[in-house]
Amino acid sequence: MVNKLRCIPAVRIPESSRYAMAAVLTGLGTASGIWIYKGLIRVFHRLAFSFVPTAGPGRWLICLPPVLGGALVGWLSQRFLGQESLHGVTGIIESVARRQGELAYRKTPVKALASAISIGSGASVGPEDPSVQVGANLASFLARLLALTGEQRRLLVTAGAAAGIAAAFNAPVASVFFAAEILLGEISSGSLGVVVLAAVSSAALTQAISGVQPAFLIPSYSFRSLAELPFYFSLGLLTGPVSAIYVRLLYLLRHRFAGLRIPLWLKTMLAGTIVGISGIFLPQILGTGYDTIEDVLQGAMLSLAFLLVLMLTKLVLTPLSLGGGFVGGMFAPALFIGAMLGAAYGQLIHLLFPGWSVSPPAFALVSMAAMLAGAIHAPMTAILLLFEMTRDYHIILPLMFAVVVSLFLSRRLERHSAYTLGLVQAGLRLDHIRLQRALLGGVELEGISVEAGAACAGKPVRALPWPRAALIVALRRERRTIIPRGTTRIRPGDLLIFIAEAEAREQVYALCRQAGDSPPLNARHG
Repeated sequence: MVNKLRCIPAVRIPESSRYAMAAVLTGLGTASGIWIYKGLIRVFHRLAFSFVPTAGPGRWLICLPPVLGGALVGWLSQRFLGQESLHGVTGIIESVARRQGELAYRKTPVKALASAISIGSGASVGPEDPSVQVGANLASFLARLLALTGEQRRLLVTAGAAAGIAAAFNAPVASVFFAAEILLGEISSGSLGVVVLAAVSSAALTQAISGVQPAFLIPSYSFRSLAELPFYFSLGLLTGPVSAIYVRLLYLLRHRFAGLRIPLWLKTMLAGTIVGISGIFLPQILGTGYDTIEDVLQGAMLSLAFLLVLMLTKLVLTPLSLGGGFVGGMFAPALFIGAMLGAAYGQLIHLLFPGWSVSPPAFALVSMAAMLAGAIHAPMTAILLLFEMTRDYHIILPLMFAVVVSLFLSRRLERHSAYTLGLVQAGLRLDHIRLQRALLGGVELEGISVEAGAACAGKPVRALPWPRAALIVALRRERRTIIPRGTTRIRPGDLLIFIAEAEAREQVYALCRQAGDSPPLNARHG
């Protein structure tokens, strides 16, 4: 019997099949993980606010959940996560652009837990950033498990991020454009297949579990005539500067909190205190604010002044929450800010032009997309996300018009988006990195300092056991650039600039660093 078993040939799964299987598993696993994540948000929200009376003198208790939640999230981050130079989606963009999708996926469960506590306790953050991280980190894990190539891992991580958006917002089409516009910066046939496969798998399981209903149930709006376009043009002119201010505040308050010399848990508790006190007077700003958005889109009568107060408060409290250490995203708050701004603008137009039959909720819907596009600089993602979240096609033309105007003005006021500004402040230029990747065709230009005692120190280039998939481009020695020859001797302290395929990088690091040292993540050029 044993001999018969030995005669059975081992089954080898073709690489293309493993790649497709990884995409499907990424989509299904991401949808399952985000279903659990959303369930945790509901559990923590019930635990946090079940004791808070909706009226009467005890309403001040509504400030306690953000305070206690902030202390718990800060402790989790300090104990298990540590400080990150690039946060959330920005870190994933950097990984896809420079590190072939390598991610520290072991921290993902703690991040998701901290985010669920953050949103459940009322912090002014959204669920899309953790959802993207769940999908991207799962993809990075599966790529390592299935021994995929570096390029395959990079695209699979992008597909995982798309699966996260598809599951978080039930928006598979927008998720594909999210991956193309924000993570890859391009749409190509080579990347589109795996991204679509993961997004469709994620959306299919999400709809099977949670239903096919859109995120917001709204009445049907209509675009009556071209004479309404100037109103939407003005709305784009309004949302552009607001989105630019939003981006600036996100990083300004993050830097302010980073400068505080107090423990991380105390920073998050401080941010939670400010959010909680604000929630006593404006409970609508707590959490994602989806209920308030839907009320506005369905025509709830809120005063012009109250809408502006909600918009301005959310505009400040979201950067405050994220800067203070709460874990979450800025998508949902951007939609809230846009909805309140658009509804207020619609009411103002109705007051100024009473003869026009305008609908403030329609302006709120358009402003949501315009605000999001201005903040993330991804117009197709914003347009399609709002369409899939509402399933309303009738107002798509003015929506596209306002999005383009908002994006143009936002870019003039703030060149970088809410995601790329963090990269620029870290000394990274995403456009340069992508251009380098396109020119070098899959290999990466990198630089590493040669340490004393390294295997290559003191030896001529031709004597090195250099990997065949890597090539030395130049040496930087003090202020000189040296084009190396076979006889060029490498010295400790030289900056060795090379190009290498992903699989050869570890060998180069081993030659240039002392035994036992790990390669730095900031060693790449671009």
